[in-house]
Amino acid sequence: MDWFHCNQCFKKSGSKFAVSSCGHICCEGCIKSQCCICGASCSYLPITDGMKTPEKVFFMDPVKLLQSTIAKISQVAVFQQKQMERVIYHFKNKSSELERRLREFSDQGHQLSELKKENAELKKQLLELRRISPGHFQTNAQRVSLPVAVTSP
Repeated sequence: MDWFHCNQCFKKSGSKFAVSSCGHICCEGCIKSQCCICGASCSYLPITDGMKTPEKVFFMDPVKLLQSTIAKISQVAVFQQKQMERVIYHFKNKSSELERRLREFSDQGHQLSELKKENAELKKQLLELRRISPGHFQTNAQRVSLPVAVTSP
């Protein structure tokens, strides 16, 4: 913190400094009840390494401040990227599973369609047999009468 100086006497070293609530920097020799620069009634905050972060940030090296901010932003970006990758991985797996199940159902539908065609063909053949056959077929009583051959005793 060697870049600043007293805004009144312009001393740079050898004294303790404080920042006023109106934003001026003064050395301990220039501090009065009123700001020596603008005359406003103000309070003073000593400029030390023990300052709280919201005030301390105004006295930090801008390059170091920028580097620490970039490092934090980088951590946030990496964290969010990993979270997005996890979500994408989940939905890709879910999509693959649904596609597999769709193929299974499609295959089952195709098999069902083939069985329906086969069933229709068998019904046609059964009707044809009933039409040609001299016997009588009963389908609702679950009994089928077949023609009986007549033989001599």
